[in-house]
Amino acid sequence: MVARSEGYVYRPSDAAGIQDVFQLSRDTGRRVVPRGSGYSYGDTSTNRQGLVLDLTRMNRVLDWQPDTGFIRLEPGVTIRDLWRYVLEDGWWPAVVPGAMYPTVGGVVAVNAHGKNAWHAGTVGEQVREIEVMLPSGETRVLHPDDELFRAEVGGLGMLGVVTSVSVQLRRVESGDLRVREWAARSLDEMFAVVDERTAQDDYVVGWIDGLARGETLGRGLIQGANYVTDDPEAGRTLRAEYQELPDTIAGIYPRSKLWLLMRPTVNDTGMRYLNALRYVAGSRRAGHETLVPHAQFHFFHDFVPEWKRSFWPGGIVQYQVFVPQARALPVFRQMIARMQEVGVAPYLAVFKRHRTDPFLLSYGVDGYSLSLDFHVTTNNTRGLRETLSCLTDTVVLPAGGRFYPAKDDMLTAVQARQSFGAGAVDRFLELKAQLDPENLLQSDQFGRLFS
Repeated sequence: MVARSEGYVYRPSDAAGIQDVFQLSRDTGRRVVPRGSGYSYGDTSTNRQGLVLDLTRMNRVLDWQPDTGFIRLEPGVTIRDLWRYVLEDGWWPAVVPGAMYPTVGGVVAVNAHGKNAWHAGTVGEQVREIEVMLPSGETRVLHPDDELFRAEVGGLGMLGVVTSVSVQLRRVESGDLRVREWAARSLDEMFAVVDERTAQDDYVVGWIDGLARGETLGRGLIQGANYVTDDPEAGRTLRAEYQELPDTIAGIYPRSKLWLLMRPTVNDTGMRYLNALRYVAGSRRAGHETLVPHAQFHFFHDFVPEWKRSFWPGGIVQYQVFVPQARALPVFRQMIARMQEVGVAPYLAVFKRHRTDPFLLSYGVDGYSLSLDFHVTTNNTRGLRETLSCLTDTVVLPAGGRFYPAKDDMLTAVQARQSFGAGAVDRFLELKAQLDPENLLQSDQFGRLFS
């Protein structure tokens, strides 16, 4: 809710409609940005006074092979559409982001990751083929061995518009996961427990109390999850209806209105109380196993529909960094402590393990990521952004850190070159000049990062 711009929205239902928008771009001199559900935190799919190519009407399943788990989709299919389509046949997307409403085309464009990134990699590593329409109208079919494939995945839609995606899914024998939770009393323990769990579990994610200080700085909870292979009720748990959260809490209060209850807590006092309560409750459950449906485990952000409204009238800035293993602990400690010192502590902090990937504009490292959510207000906007920019220049980038474009709205072109690597940026721009010589594809973020 902090990145805004007005543009002219077109919603084609087929590839011919995409060609029409490219021609309109030539005729009017207005650039084009592809857009899915708009779940990026920044200006990835906004285009000030330009053309916005909304692909959500291109949402058909083109081919499904339930024997092999191979599926071909149009770019407007959401992650929710995908898992609901395949689950009863015993399949699940091998990598999913933390929300189910982004589109397949969108998660390919930003090369999203999930809670198993250290061994399964990113979304792009599950893709077997993509069909791309270039601004010239030419369509190309790309495979993982192609250089253009590795540039298009994670290329933010700036080289061509994806018209279909072919993905290999993962076989599952149950609609449940076995989930356990552990407590970490400090940031050092958070690293130690996550390292221990990633050696054993299929999925691992850490939550950090961003307001805990002193010896407890970095304390939090770690969830580990594993696939169930002996489910006597698989016929029931593999049904899409089993995965869905109920519409009400305790059969009374509408889940769609929970964000209203959250609003009074969106402040330091409220979050300090809620974080402490969550930590204590999680500590008491440590080691206890629970069966949790896939969708409820993965899509934390969908537990409270429209949760971001609780941050009105301000908004949210998310600052996510990826730091190599050897430097991550001191970097993360310094980041959290610094934000507390300036009086802008993160209200949500998420910790994950990662590995490198083969894509051109890669944010992947053999290390860890820390994602910090900040409540933006009229009073803190300037100080927040100045502090985060200072951390970028003096702490994160010198440690070899990188940034995830889907959650960025403040990097400069100089910082982007350091994050992705100057050679990668130069090659990306060379491919851009070859594939889009008229520079028809443009976004607010592209202008900020690569101009």
